[in-house]
Amino acid sequence: MPKSRYANVKRNSKAKKKDADESWSAPAMWSDDRYKVVKSAFDAVDEVARQMQHKWGIGKLERLASPQLAISFNRARVNFSDAANGDCEKYMAQKAANLIAGWKALEASAKKNGFNPTQGAVMYLIAPDDAGGGSYAIIGHSCDSKAVTEPVERVYTADEVIRILKRWEDTHFGDMTSKVKEHFPDAEITKLDSTNINEKDHDDPIPF
Repeated sequence: MPKSRYANVKRNSKAKKKDADESWSAPAMWSDDRYKVVKSAFDAVDEVARQMQHKWGIGKLERLASPQLAISFNRARVNFSDAANGDCEKYMAQKAANLIAGWKALEASAKKNGFNPTQGAVMYLIAPDDAGGGSYAIIGHSCDSKAVTEPVERVYTADEVIRILKRWEDTHFGDMTSKVKEHFPDAEITKLDSTNINEKDHDDPIPF
């Protein structure tokens, strides 16, 4: 089962350990001919959650909701997480639809009560697990710092991000990355290994 950055899907902590090295195993639907169905449902929920949290801030819509709506949404989230840890693709698809509807209900409620999203001045992000999983806010300019109203670990401007990327591209590994991006725009960086990053003689594979 893939890991979720935004939908907050938890692996079943009640799974029994078969031995000291095996703490969790994915249900069969994640490896048989049902995989495409459950992965599509999983990705759909994570994408809606990502869009909502980019616009509104991490956890903000839940805080703006009425207690009853917040409880219903949290129940939908738990139900989807449980379904993802189960072995029924139809049940998971149903719970995915319920959770997506829950996100839309949160947004509709916030707007109805006079609240507005960040209007693009701030992009709230959660780092992938291999990058620490922390919370970040990216703003267009330093003058937009007051628009960051949600608690995050770090705030960067777009110019700062570009400077960091340029510094990375000036390293040996970063130079390979920039060349791959130049020739293959759809290539995606999935892992960065900082070991001996400044040394010039490496035969390490390109991290894509």
